[in-house]
Amino acid sequence: MKSKLVLFFLLYILVPFIIIPYLTIKTGNWFGLFGILLYFMGLIISKFKQWIFLPIPLFFCFWYWYTYGFGLHDYVTIYLACMLSGVILYEAKREYERFFNKVLPEQLHNMDYDAKVEELNRRLDLYRKKHPGEKITQEIVEKIRTDVFFQ
Repeated sequence: MKSKLVLFFLLYILVPFIIIPYLTIKTGNWFGLFGILLYFMGLIISKFKQWIFLPIPLFFCFWYWYTYGFGLHDYVTIYLACMLSGVILYEAKREYERFFNKVLPEQLHNMDYDAKVEELNRRLDLYRKKHPGEKITQEIVEKIRTDVFFQ
């Protein structure tokens, strides 16, 4: 649960509402606050996988840099950096969740346990089908459980 709060704080509070306004105030130019909108636009592009919209600002930026020259303090560069930071942070979050849920050994152990529970339920259903009038006692369940989990 804590990791979800940390990711929420990082994605939706720290970068757009603390870092971008801090950099805007430090430079003294309030037009940088439009970077918050572009940050969330990058988040939306990444979250809903609307990758068709990403080349449009990239094409515009490359055209602008080709025509007027590249500058780190241009609004175009700053806004593109804000939008790409939204995309990159959301993709990093997605990769982190994929790693955390699919790769860690604890999760593999849980997947083995779930498979054994499914096998136990399958064997109990087979026993019910073979012995339709017989009541399943705790001893029968323990015998099947021992076979599934310890052999």
